[in-house]
Amino acid sequence: MLRLIPSVKVLTEKEGFLKKNTLKVPSVLPDSRLASLMAKLPCSEDGAEVSVTRKGNEGEGYTLDITADAVLVCADSAAGAFYALQTLRQIFANGDPIPCLHIEDKPDFAYRGFYHDVTRGKIPTVQTLKELIDNMAYYKLNSLQLYVEHVFEFEETKDIQPKTGYLTGAELEELDAYCKENFIEFIPSLATFGHMYDILEQPQYRHLRVLEGYEPSRNFWFERMQHHTIDPLQEESLDLVQSLISRYSKHFTSDFFNICGDETFDLKNHPKADGNSGQLYIDFIGKIIEHVKSKGKKVMMWTDILLKHPEIIDQLPEDTIFLNWYYHENPPEANTKKFADVGRPQIVCPGTTSWSRLCENVGVAEKNICNFAEQGAKYGAIGVLNTNWGDWGNPCSLELGLYGMVLGAEKSWTVATAADEEFHKAADLLLYGHEGAFDILAKISAAHDNVKWNPFVKAYYAYRYGDPIEVNATEAGCLSTVEACDALLPLLQEPWEKDEFRKELLLTVQGVRILAEQSAKMQKYTLASTSDVKAWIAEYAAQWRKKNKESELRNIVDLFTYLAENE
Repeated sequence: MLRLIPSVKVLTEKEGFLKKNTLKVPSVLPDSRLASLMAKLPCSEDGAEVSVTRKGNEGEGYTLDITADAVLVCADSAAGAFYALQTLRQIFANGDPIPCLHIEDKPDFAYRGFYHDVTRGKIPTVQTLKELIDNMAYYKLNSLQLYVEHVFEFEETKDIQPKTGYLTGAELEELDAYCKENFIEFIPSLATFGHMYDILEQPQYRHLRVLEGYEPSRNFWFERMQHHTIDPLQEESLDLVQSLISRYSKHFTSDFFNICGDETFDLKNHPKADGNSGQLYIDFIGKIIEHVKSKGKKVMMWTDILLKHPEIIDQLPEDTIFLNWYYHENPPEANTKKFADVGRPQIVCPGTTSWSRLCENVGVAEKNICNFAEQGAKYGAIGVLNTNWGDWGNPCSLELGLYGMVLGAEKSWTVATAADEEFHKAADLLLYGHEGAFDILAKISAAHDNVKWNPFVKAYYAYRYGDPIEVNATEAGCLSTVEACDALLPLLQEPWEKDEFRKELLLTVQGVRILAEQSAKMQKYTLASTSDVKAWIAEYAAQWRKKNKESELRNIVDLFTYLAENE
C-alpha cells in the first residue's frame, strides 16, 4: 500500500512495475522551477523517460501515470506539475519496486497555509526557515506567514534588537524568493494593535499603552501575553503603526498583508471606552486597513474581536479576509457559519498546539485541525491556515510541531482524510523516517499533560521569590510522568533515518522528566530528582543555537540553571 501525504483523490494501481529505478530528467520542462525539484528524485541519463506537460496557468490539479517504461505528468498549471512531482517523490520514498499506476488529484482548498511564530522565544535562521519551506512544499502547502511583533530591523526597535535578535530585510527577501521557487506565497504578518508588548515597554513608547501606570510582574512570559495593546486614541499610535507597516511590507512581493489585530485585551479598560470598546477597535483597525491598502495590499486579519462585536463586521471593506481561529478540540460551528452567512471570505485557522509545551499536544491538535478543516469545507472557506505559535518562550522545537503541520496539509488538500492509524504510518514513513515514531510522540505528549509548562513556569517564579506555590502537578502525576519517560528513553538511543526528530524527541522526553522532578521538588513531594539538569539545559541550548538565533534562550537557560543550583 502506497503511503502519501496528502492522500490523492484517485489512485489506480495497474499490473507491473517501473522497469528502472531512476528517472531521466526531461530536456524540456514547462517551468524552470521544476528542474530543482527533479534533482530531488533519483535521476540518471539512462533512467526511465519522464514527460511533464501543462494545460495552462490556472488550477493545481494533475494526472500522474507510471507505466513500465515511463512517467507521464499532465497538469493544469506549473503549480500542478510541481505537486505531481512531489507525489512522485513520495512514491519513490515508499521504496522499490515502483508500481504502475494512474493518479488524478487536485486540492480541496485553494489556500493551504502554515503560520509560524518567530517572535516569542525563537527566531529561526534563514537555513531553518528554508528547510521548513522545503517541508511545506513536499506536503503541497502554498502559503507561509511568520508572526512578527518587534523582531525585525525596525528603526523603532533598534534599542532592543541587540537583546532580542531580529530578522533583516535582506533575509526576508531571500525567503520570499525561496518561497516563490517552491510555489509558496510569503505573506507578511505583523502585530499592529494588540501584542505590542516589547515595543510598548520601551521608555519612548510607554505613554502609548492603554494601561496607564502599568507595572509588570516578575513573570515576563505572562505579561507579554496579557498587556500589550496600543492606545487607538493617540495620534502618535497610528503614526507608529503605519511606520512599522511601511518598513516591513516593502520586503514582500505578496499582494496580501496580515495586520493581526487580535486579543486587544486592555481595550475594554480604556478610560474613554464608555462600554463601547468595539467601536474603539473598529475605528483604529479601519485606519490601519486604509494604510495597508494604500500600499497596494489586500488585508487579512484575525477575527476574535469581530466575533465579540459582530455589529462592527459590516464596517470593514468587503475584500478583507477573515482569519477565523480557534485552538481547542471542537471549534464553535456557529462562528464559521457566521462569516458564511454574511458573505465574507474566511480562512479557518486551527493549530499544532505545540505552544507552551516541549512538544505538540497530539490529541488536541488532531481533533482541532480535523474538525476545523471540515467546518471550513462545509461553509465555503477559501482555505486553511494552520498555526504554530510560540507562547511562553516557545520551548518546543520546530520538529515537534511538524506532525500538526503535516496533518493540516493533509486536511487542506484532502479534507475527508481521517487522522487514523494509516495516517500515522504515513507520517512515520514520510515525515520521521522511522516506524513507530508517531507512537513515541503521542506517548510523551500524553505524559506532558501531567506537568504542563505554564503552571511549571508560574511555580518556578513563586519558588524563586519565596511566594506561595499553587499546585502545578500532583504527586501521582509527577511519578507517572517519570515512569512514562523512563519507558520511552530506551526507544530513542539508536539513530533514525531522519535523526533530527529522534534527537529532539530524546531531549523532550528528558525535559518532561525534569519538569516532573522539579515540580515535585518545588512542591516538596517525595519523588527524588536524579536527572542532570545542567547537562540537559546545555544540550537543549546547543540544539537551539544550531537552528535559531540566540533570541530569548537566556530566559529558559536561566530558569533551569536556577533550579539546578538551588536544590
